[in-house]
Amino acid sequence: MKNFFPPRWYAAYLLLFCLSITTAFAQSATVRGTVRDETGTGLPGVTVLLKGTTTGTATGSDGNFSLDVPDANAGVLQFSFVGYKQQEVAIGGRTTLNVSLGTDNQVMSEVVVVGYGSQEKRTLTNAVTTVQGEELSKLTVADVGSALQGKAAGVTVVGAGSEPGSAPQILIRGISTINGNSPLYVVDGLPVANIDYLNPKDIATLSVLKDAASAAIYGSRAANGVVLITTKAGVKGEPRITVDGTFGVSNPTNVPNMASASEYARIMNLAATNSGNAAVYPNPEQYTQTTDWWKQIARRGITQNYSVGLSGGSDKVVYSTGLSYFKERGLVQGSDFDRLALRMKSEYQATKRLKIGEDFNISMTSRNYLNSGSLFRDAFNDDPITPARVPGTSGNPYDYYGASPTDVGNPLATVERNDDKRKQYFLVGTVYANYEFIPGLIAETRFGTNNNVYRRNNFNPFYTIDANERNQVNSVVREHNIEINWNNTNTLNYTHAFGDHNVSALAAVTLERFQTNTEYTSGQGIPSNDPSLRYPDAATTGFAIGGNTFTNTIASLIGRVNYDYRGKYLLGASIRRDGASVFPTDNRWGTFPSVSVGWLVSEESFLKNQNALNFAKLRASWGRVGNQNIASLTNSAYTGTIGRTYYVTGPDRTLQLGAVQGNVPNPNVKWETVEDYDIGVDLGLLQNRLTLTADVFRRNTYDMLMFQSIPGHAGYGYNSPVTNVGSMNTNGLDFTVGYAETKGDFTYGLSVNATRAISKIDKLANGQAIYSGNTPIFGRPSKTEEGGYVGAFYGYQNTGIFQNQGEVDAYRSAGGTLIQPNAKPGDFRFADLNGDGVIDEKDQKYIGNPTPDLTFGVNLTMGYKGFDLQASLIGSLGNDIVNANKGWWYSGSYNYNKIAGLENMAWSGEGTSNSVPRIVANDNNQNLTRFSNFYVENGSYARLRNLQLGYTFTKGVNTMLHTSSLRLYVSAQNLLTFTNYSGVDPEIGYGRSYTDGASALNRGVDLGNYPTARTFLVGANIGF
Repeated sequence: MKNFFPPRWYAAYLLLFCLSITTAFAQSATVRGTVRDETGTGLPGVTVLLKGTTTGTATGSDGNFSLDVPDANAGVLQFSFVGYKQQEVAIGGRTTLNVSLGTDNQVMSEVVVVGYGSQEKRTLTNAVTTVQGEELSKLTVADVGSALQGKAAGVTVVGAGSEPGSAPQILIRGISTINGNSPLYVVDGLPVANIDYLNPKDIATLSVLKDAASAAIYGSRAANGVVLITTKAGVKGEPRITVDGTFGVSNPTNVPNMASASEYARIMNLAATNSGNAAVYPNPEQYTQTTDWWKQIARRGITQNYSVGLSGGSDKVVYSTGLSYFKERGLVQGSDFDRLALRMKSEYQATKRLKIGEDFNISMTSRNYLNSGSLFRDAFNDDPITPARVPGTSGNPYDYYGASPTDVGNPLATVERNDDKRKQYFLVGTVYANYEFIPGLIAETRFGTNNNVYRRNNFNPFYTIDANERNQVNSVVREHNIEINWNNTNTLNYTHAFGDHNVSALAAVTLERFQTNTEYTSGQGIPSNDPSLRYPDAATTGFAIGGNTFTNTIASLIGRVNYDYRGKYLLGASIRRDGASVFPTDNRWGTFPSVSVGWLVSEESFLKNQNALNFAKLRASWGRVGNQNIASLTNSAYTGTIGRTYYVTGPDRTLQLGAVQGNVPNPNVKWETVEDYDIGVDLGLLQNRLTLTADVFRRNTYDMLMFQSIPGHAGYGYNSPVTNVGSMNTNGLDFTVGYAETKGDFTYGLSVNATRAISKIDKLANGQAIYSGNTPIFGRPSKTEEGGYVGAFYGYQNTGIFQNQGEVDAYRSAGGTLIQPNAKPGDFRFADLNGDGVIDEKDQKYIGNPTPDLTFGVNLTMGYKGFDLQASLIGSLGNDIVNANKGWWYSGSYNYNKIAGLENMAWSGEGTSNSVPRIVANDNNQNLTRFSNFYVENGSYARLRNLQLGYTFTKGVNTMLHTSSLRLYVSAQNLLTFTNYSGVDPEIGYGRSYTDGASALNRGVDLGNYPTARTFLVGANIGF
């Protein structure tokens, strides 16, 4: 596909570019001063901003600052710092300004990063949540999502275990669509596809744009919300070196208690006897040695995070650079993740009005990959009698493992023969220049690049354990993919105040190009399994090669205006026009507008004398954003492609190569559009010690994109076409309540945030329901249909257990026929919902919902002199989970291991159980092969995500150690989990489907995830 940049935009693009590099000279002055707290101590890190511009600096370690301003006789400086009241001071011709900031436990006037700029929090009319980097850095984790969990209202982060290198699922106000729901990430102004390269401890601030009015400025990729990340920048002052180090050990929070070898043998005998079969194990008590497969493959996890940073600056240059290393050794042998990252960021005041800057991140990740979710499940499904290892004479060490009577491979063998190494190299960065023509009018051009190289080397050896677990021909796979993406953004910002009116305006042009090059090669028949021969050239047969190039572009024109009258009547509007090459010509362009209003009620005269209510703002917004976030969405969505196939012809059965159409194109495919309505309130009470932010919202999604299945008679080789399959809506609310206070040497704060987002389907293509969440036991338990919830659980209702033959015989239809003729005492009684006397698919109903009624986070901070304590609690309420593992662990129909104590839990006679059916080898009543409410459990939980105790040493100790600061801490992550869920972990997310890809359609199905780790850490933060 050719690059797509409309010629009619060149004029606007060239004009903005030229404006951004024009140089001019004007009179200016340098304003210096000191910012102190209430005790007279200098405050480091205070933001000093020339109002209405992006010109600013920050105070050094002693509270001093220096800022060049274009006109010393005009202009106002804004001083802001978290935890202190913002002040505005007119320069008035002065070159020295000393300021004292009073404490304010919740500053409503702090500066918040928004799309393509920043805005005072007090004048925001959109739904934006901001989290400071110091909050994120309290956890030692590999990814930003895990650090964000429980910190922001409207943001739900769900992990699926602690597998090294895996990323959690992040939802902003629930699900927006039935396909991909990942938000757009913008790091230092550059939109990026993923943030695997980023060290969470390098983040200065993180803003979440939750409603369409705030996200519409990002247009076509903002339907799932936007996460704006600003990394740490340098401040004027002497060079400062920081060193951080953390070391921790991990164990799983929970593992199931499985039957011993003798108990397993007794259960298998009981199942056989109950089905009229001979005993499987004549003497169960002879099995005194139990193979604990989990212990065979498990190990203690280790987490390490080390970083060193250098920052500082002068009147001309500020800089910040850092080198970090993160390593996670997983709970399962052979699962590891490493990241080495170099970060560089600087800004140079080239002239009085011209600034240039750059920020780059060069990083490398390395991962030893295991299919660890299924492996964790297999470790508890494999029978406990089979030995892990056996002696052998073949000369191939991969043969010397015990053969199980199940279809589960030997877990230890799987781990030890696994060789799947994946590396990724990232280069992400931006260079920019901005020029201030007159006070308040700034032009800026940015060029950013987001490149990564992915390499995979995989080897599968030959081995023979038994007839069911063997691989006769070894093979090697090598993948090499390159992504080269770039972004050019040109903006013109204007801010002006005249009388009681304040106006800021933005005009921008962005051009983006994305290219992915894929290469794949494989071969078989390597002469041996020797590690030195694990490359494609060593293969002797079965050669295959593949590769492709995917290119798409986006061009955008952006406008935004914010206006306020007397600082209390607020209005904002934005519009973005996007053209994307992944859509056909007639549907290529999308327009994404927004409008928002606000009323600062606390500025009205009738509230001025109120002591209890210090801040009150009402706001409302409406906006539209787009979505093209579907896997493999390229121009092949609307154009046909050719694929290859092999067939045999002639008497000699000669293999021939043929060409077939590879996909069904859809020339009518178009944008998926999300429309948002939001009403919010922000309150500050009791001298702003008590704060509340709350929003209610409605989200309508139209023209949802999805791969739609086509019937088999349409022809061979076709892939499912991308179509606009329907619409859905989401209703919800989110809120944050916080209280913070300082009393002498004692400080404390408590914040509670919660989110409710309930989605329902309005329309689906042809009105047909979608079934998903496939399992090998009872098929697909999730159903999505018009008028229903997304991915709700649909199955049979069991109403208890037949306690005797009389109850079986009495369960008859109106015509007198037995409803469950195959049932025996101890079997489930299934409800005949339609009254036809037969238990079949017509008797299914909705029996659960994976969407929680509420997700929440509770964050507590306390401090006394040098000590500090932080605790965070996360959780969800009202969601259901399908515990599919019961199909193996509670059944006598398979040779899999069983849950410990099953003999006592299962029905064994009248009155013994009304919830767990009898143990049988032949499940003629389909007790466990029918999906019923037996599998559906309450998934509500609360987890103590982080508990950290730290101590910051006094100035005297630092003087003795020749350090400027020193803090030591200990912490525990995932220390406690409170839940009634009987499975391993209630935090499921998308979970793992047997065949279906991860999506919003198969949430909450527990097929055995990688375990969540409980981690204990010690760490130190040192400054020089």
